[in-house]
Amino acid sequence: MTFFFILYMLDLYLIPDSQSKSSRNLSLQRAGGIEDDLFYRLQTEGIIGLWFDYYSDFRWGSEIVVRMLLKLQQKPVRLKSDEAAFQAILQQAVDAQCGLLGLGD
Repeated sequence: MTFFFILYMLDLYLIPDSQSKSSRNLSLQRAGGIEDDLFYRLQTEGIIGLWFDYYSDFRWGSEIVVRMLLKLQQKPVRLKSDEAAFQAILQQAVDAQCGLLGLGD
């Protein structure tokens, strides 16, 4: 018997707040991605808003990105490796003064 596991990845792309995601010739830089278990864990912890759906495309403006980064940095426990990777994605967006566009596989 063979088992197949399908891993879904939410890809996150840097996008300036002033840029429409429906712009022609939209060229975005991939910042990284997260798996569904991390997404839901961060929702449970209040870092990602409950109204965001992992399986739907969405956009986090730069203010939301900064807020999530601050919440992660204020966690009283050491970050797990997947949380640290997500923190690096958020920091990349903050450094670029961009938001993030989430596109599911």
